[in-house]
Amino acid sequence: MDRHLLLIGFMGAGKTTVARLVAEHLGMAWLDLDHLIESQQGRTIAEIFDAEGEEAFRALEASALASLTNTPPSVVACGGGVVLSDENRALLSRLGFVAYLAVSAEETLARVGADPSRPLLRRGALDAGRLLASRESLYVAAADACIDTVALSPEEVSDQVVEAFEAHRSSGSSTPARVRVDTSAHGYDVLIGPNLLDTAGLLLREVSSASKVALISDETVYQLFGERAERSMAQAGLEVFSLRFAAGEGSKDWHSAGEMLERLAEHKLGRTDLVVALGGGVTGDLAGFVAATYMRGVTFAQIPTTLLAQVDSSVGGKTGVDLHAGKNLAGAFKQPALVIADTSLLATLSDTEWSSGLAEVAKSALIDSEEFTAWIERSSEGLVRRDEGVVAQAVRRCVAFKARVVSADEKESGMRECLNYGHTLGHALEMVAGYGTVAHGIAVAEGMRFAARLAADIEHASDAFVRRQDALLGRLVPPFPQRVYPIEQLLSAMRSDKKTREGHVRFVLLTTSGEWRCVPVDEGVILRHLQEWSETMRTTEDSGLVSR
Repeated sequence: MDRHLLLIGFMGAGKTTVARLVAEHLGMAWLDLDHLIESQQGRTIAEIFDAEGEEAFRALEASALASLTNTPPSVVACGGGVVLSDENRALLSRLGFVAYLAVSAEETLARVGADPSRPLLRRGALDAGRLLASRESLYVAAADACIDTVALSPEEVSDQVVEAFEAHRSSGSSTPARVRVDTSAHGYDVLIGPNLLDTAGLLLREVSSASKVALISDETVYQLFGERAERSMAQAGLEVFSLRFAAGEGSKDWHSAGEMLERLAEHKLGRTDLVVALGGGVTGDLAGFVAATYMRGVTFAQIPTTLLAQVDSSVGGKTGVDLHAGKNLAGAFKQPALVIADTSLLATLSDTEWSSGLAEVAKSALIDSEEFTAWIERSSEGLVRRDEGVVAQAVRRCVAFKARVVSADEKESGMRECLNYGHTLGHALEMVAGYGTVAHGIAVAEGMRFAARLAADIEHASDAFVRRQDALLGRLVPPFPQRVYPIEQLLSAMRSDKKTREGHVRFVLLTTSGEWRCVPVDEGVILRHLQEWSETMRTTEDSGLVSR
């Protein structure tokens, strides 16, 4: 059945203009949802806001959107806030193909200025930046296609929308969501959607002139997906050879990296050729480090196969290997040329790997905003049972959040430190327990619980926030493995953490969702909290639970 083509995006993205152009090209009717509301109410949007407030307007907007179920297929320009409710986002998906027209806050102000008809923009740049930051992951989560409008004419944007829509109609399925990451090195896309592995070769062809590809994966992942990946690349005319290593964090070391570098040289991988990581976070870190150091840097791409890698580690360009002194202490920033997040590959994950990824999803939401945190709380049941629609939204939202952070702070000199929430104790636990003994996300979740209690002590975070985070993590992540962890060893491991400055151990601490600081913490305070934490580990051996 034919359906609507709906355009979503922030103010100034050009939705109305592009809707008219797309409708002309496709021979469809078009309408503007805000104009429809104004016609129905006999008032402007600004007048509705002034008289009745935003909540009343949002109710009218939801009603207008629902009315589209009874109208012929049209190109629809939606208001900037249409994605704010779960119900509207679900309805958008049912109504048809959704294209997100992305625009920066600066471009919004340049295009619309201080337009009095836009009530949410009356305070200028500050409101524009905050509003866009709070909504961006919602736009991405709702979209079948993401199109960057900056520096493009309306006609060029229209052409891209038509291309994506026609590809959707001809294939009978959605084109992948496309999230842009812009860094000083270069910009790249993260493609998110099901069944992308079989077209990976063609997708890589679009970003690389390579003739040869080194496909790096661990033995477990290769058995699952290696031959499919090789076949896809060979069909795209690429010469492929595979490098495999034993699965687990223990392989992320100098020895494995050195062996791979030697193998690249043996296969005569050239400077214009390509290294592709197929796997989880360990594979991405290791393959990225090898790509960053071979010939002082060759092109690198990621095909993440775990939830944790898709929502976090494959985006942002951090690569590295572990040293005896600590995790990820040797590494380089090496941004990928492309990330292909095939969500259908997640079906093979164990419960432990799934929970590990959910910990990073929760971390992203808590750091980002109250809205994202509340969405995760509402969606926790669907995430645990691996509901495809809910998981796809979570991946899109996490990637959009991290893309925004990385684009603002590529080398972790400021804002990007927030991504280390839970990692100071988490990395120490991984090291003391023995790398590979505890899943990374499970350790990070315990680090988040610990950091919340530190924040209540020294940053005046409320007990209610601590309980709220505990409840969320309790729904998503199993209890941390019960055993005695020597406090002095944990503190020693923390001293080796990358965030340590001038001998001071630093923690990312949240006072509430979306409000964080990275602060030095006195070792006496850390030791006191470690002692309290250690006591919670001393539960009866047969309970299998950690009391909180």
